[in-house]
Amino acid sequence: MEAEKKHQQQQEEQGENKCLIPGLPDDIGMECLIRVPHEFHSNMKSVCLKWQYLISDPSFYHQRLRSNTAEHLVYQIQPTHVMIDDDDVINSSQKKQKHTQHNTPPPLQYGLTIYNATYQTWQRMIPNFEIPIFCQCVTLQSCGNSKLVLLGGWDPKTLEPVSDVYVLDIIKGWRKGASMSVARSFFACAVVGGTKVYVAGGHENQKNALKSAQVYDVDKDEWGVLPEMEEERDECMGMCWDDRFWVVSGYGTETQGRFRSDGECFDPATASWSKFHNLWPFQSLSPKYNTTSTRGGKQCEWLWFLGNEQQQQQQFEHEEERRCSIVQLPNSVIGSVSVTTLGLGDHQCNQKVFLMSGNGSSLKKCNDCESEGAFILERDTSNGNTKWHHVHTPLAFSGFPYSTCHLLI
Repeated sequence: MEAEKKHQQQQEEQGENKCLIPGLPDDIGMECLIRVPHEFHSNMKSVCLKWQYLISDPSFYHQRLRSNTAEHLVYQIQPTHVMIDDDDVINSSQKKQKHTQHNTPPPLQYGLTIYNATYQTWQRMIPNFEIPIFCQCVTLQSCGNSKLVLLGGWDPKTLEPVSDVYVLDIIKGWRKGASMSVARSFFACAVVGGTKVYVAGGHENQKNALKSAQVYDVDKDEWGVLPEMEEERDECMGMCWDDRFWVVSGYGTETQGRFRSDGECFDPATASWSKFHNLWPFQSLSPKYNTTSTRGGKQCEWLWFLGNEQQQQQQFEHEEERRCSIVQLPNSVIGSVSVTTLGLGDHQCNQKVFLMSGNGSSLKKCNDCESEGAFILERDTSNGNTKWHHVHTPLAFSGFPYSTCHLLI
């Protein structure tokens, strides 16, 4: 047995000197391998040591970006609609009925959904830990070592806020990150400066709104404490703008559900907060949904995705001199949506945004779709013209996502 293992090891070591793909020059072999979809990369590592070393090296993903073969992946924290029981798929209503018969409420479960916008495929990632309910997800994009970070949320069993942090290194896999100093949920969160994640506000285990803020250095796996905000802000929106961390709207402990019109901005250069008024006109709507910050052409934009009724409620412009653009939602979409920018398309003015709605829209009549509510917007930033494309969404992936982010891999 020992001799067989030694012989196998020798063969693998000898294989390191062979071509990437037998019979092809390595440059042609590389062109083939970088075109394999990302979901198969873990399997490719098992083919041989040379492939394992190649796919574990950041230069492989850098080459995918340079050659335009990288894929647009949308990550979503989403309620799971199906479960497997005795090899049968049970939908959410059947699952609820089953638990009702045993006098126990159905467990609240969230999963990590991945929509591949390049190949138009859906899949659910199952990590080796239980994903907190309502956790935030953000991405750190780099040429060869991109990361997905999950932060906070509720414990699925106790429904109490948690301080947990999980990091998915696209090359190395999952790891448990350093925990936040405060367990929090429904907080503002954004990546600023490429390697740091800022969090602020939300609520703790007594459902009291928070003023506190922290910053997470993902590479160092270290948390730093920031000065407190001026106001309590539960269910607020976080975004990066001009290399600063913005916390928009939210509500205080005593005014739950009535969203503020102001916001606060943290400048890492001065390590201080500034307050801005007249940022958000909708008292009953959270800016976390229906909006996203993005870059249109050479300037930053804050996109608001609104229906006709919401547009009629808009009563004022921003006090701050920055651009806000309103995008008309498809007529079939009613209520809140979760959006994330996919970046620029074929040319510098062709912007793409992924949108997910939780309502079963009037487009349910689609012949090949079990469910509706997902769209990709193509927007010409030079003139504001928009075009919506419906995204086929299987029933298992149709739930409204609490948090959404994007990576180009």
